[in-house]
Amino acid sequence: MTALPNTKTKGAGRRWPLFVLFVVALVALALVLESFLRAEDFTPGEEIVSPSIRDVSVSAEDRLYPPPDVNYFGQRPEKVFVYLSVEDLPTGEDMRARVARSGSSSALSLLFGQEDEIQALDEQEDQLSSGEGGASGIVKFALQARSGDPLPPGNYTVEISDGLGGESGAPAVRKSFVVEG
Repeated sequence: MTALPNTKTKGAGRRWPLFVLFVVALVALALVLESFLRAEDFTPGEEIVSPSIRDVSVSAEDRLYPPPDVNYFGQRPEKVFVYLSVEDLPTGEDMRARVARSGSSSALSLLFGQEDEIQALDEQEDQLSSGEGGASGIVKFALQARSGDPLPPGNYTVEISDGLGGESGAPAVRKSFVVEG
């Protein structure tokens, strides 16, 4: 009778689940740390560079004239309206808005890239009058999730270019606000 060598080693089949668990925990820790560091230096407020733009405010209220400015939304609004108070804005210049969102997301949306895109909609009637120096009044547009759901929680920055930024392309206005979940 021939004896077969014992090739079975104790515990060899149990190492890979521990390794996978360790890697998953490390990835989760990295995602939490990255999210914390990204949101840490965010301060809501505004920066107005263009002399034609006098004020900027954001609100969940759709009004003819700007309501009080809101820097923190405690609940997720369907839309956020951005109001620009302009004076002597040169006519014929295109204004462009760019929206950036940072902050917390669910781990599944980070892994699978299912983040809702935010779009700026210019469906609003602007309250402008023309004068010798240009247009004056209120320009209004809305920010909305492309899916139509309420805006996801996070830190938002809206940059508006008035076409006068020249070669640098610097935004005329930068407005930052927070949507909490």
